[in-house]
Amino acid sequence: MNEQNKKPKDSRPARSSSVSRAQEEKRLERSASKKQSRDLAAQRRNTREKKRELSRINSVLKKEPKRKRSENAVGKWFISPLVKTMVYLAVILVISVFLGFYLISVANDLFAFVKSEEEVTLTVPENATIEEVSDLLYENGLIRYPSLFRFYAKLKKDDGKFIAGEYTVKASMNYDLLRNAFKYKYSRTIVRLTIPEGFTCDDIIDLFVSKGVSSREEFIQAINTADFSEFAFVRALDENPNPDRHYRLEGYLYPDTYEFYSDASAAQCLYKLLENFDKKFKDVYYERCQALGLTVDQVITIASYVQSEAYYLDEYERVASVFYNRLNNPAAFPCLESDATAAYAVQLLEGKRPDNVTPETLKVQSPYNTYLHAGLSPGAISNPGYDAIMTALYPASTSYYYFYTNSDRTTVFSATLWEHQAAIAADQNRLPQS
Repeated sequence: MNEQNKKPKDSRPARSSSVSRAQEEKRLERSASKKQSRDLAAQRRNTREKKRELSRINSVLKKEPKRKRSENAVGKWFISPLVKTMVYLAVILVISVFLGFYLISVANDLFAFVKSEEEVTLTVPENATIEEVSDLLYENGLIRYPSLFRFYAKLKKDDGKFIAGEYTVKASMNYDLLRNAFKYKYSRTIVRLTIPEGFTCDDIIDLFVSKGVSSREEFIQAINTADFSEFAFVRALDENPNPDRHYRLEGYLYPDTYEFYSDASAAQCLYKLLENFDKKFKDVYYERCQALGLTVDQVITIASYVQSEAYYLDEYERVASVFYNRLNNPAAFPCLESDATAAYAVQLLEGKRPDNVTPETLKVQSPYNTYLHAGLSPGAISNPGYDAIMTALYPASTSYYYFYTNSDRTTVFSATLWEHQAAIAADQNRLPQS
């Protein structure tokens, strides 16, 4: 009866407990799933933030070089005012040099200061016009500016009438000579002349004029003003002019034998003489002048004294030594006392060199008179030859301070005034008594 009345065990609580565990597991799973979702979402957010940060950094890095390139570009094209000024001055200088050369070229073409002496034979056709003649001259290398030749002919009121035929002309002929060369036929006379050593500018001018070449006035003007600046020794004279100098080119008209056309200009003749000097006076002689502590002009001045004072070549070196010894001892010998300088001063004043040097000659007032003025004269007193120039460059080493030219033209050299006076007395005693 107890067994019958015993109630069977209720299984629902057991199911309920099982269900509860299942629900709890599901809840835990859901909770874990949510947490996992949240973690995954957070991870994705972090990833996105990192990507944005990397993107921002890359963007900055990419922009930075562009900014620098832009700054460099600005610096590259920036030019300071100083640079602009220098460029401007350089352009002006180049233009000025170009214009200067152009004007010199035009003047040389017009006046034929320095042009070739080569002869050219050409034929002028019948009824040739000034245009045809100018083109003919240009094609044969006689002129460089045919349009200038035509303009000059117009200024000169050239009638443009030329005689047909064959002519021989030279580039050294100026525009006037070229224009007139085809107006009438003429034979050009060649003049041959010899310039002796020791000739002065006046002597040389008289020689040319006596041969029918140019005029005295044209020679004087060319000697003192013509442009011979291509020669270094002339440039030195022009850069340091001496107001007391009478003839600019005295000393440089080289003695020699020359040939000229009778219609040559004074400047053309002088150019040939200066060119000869330039060939003879080599670069080593410029260096020697510097070693002596003298200018080229001072050495040429001494050479002119030697040329004018000594008669025999073997005496040149000792005559030169006397002048150097006096120049090197100005306290005892302030004046060179050269008779030749006094004679030259008389020639400049009176137009003729005196036959004899007298006490009155030695008193003539002139900056060239080395009896009255200390040191060298303002320039040379003659145009010396090669031997005189060489002895002025390389004088003998002596103790002489005096020399005296005897009546037989031999020279006596003395170291003291007493010896010098004795030499003069001995020579005078040998002279026949009047």
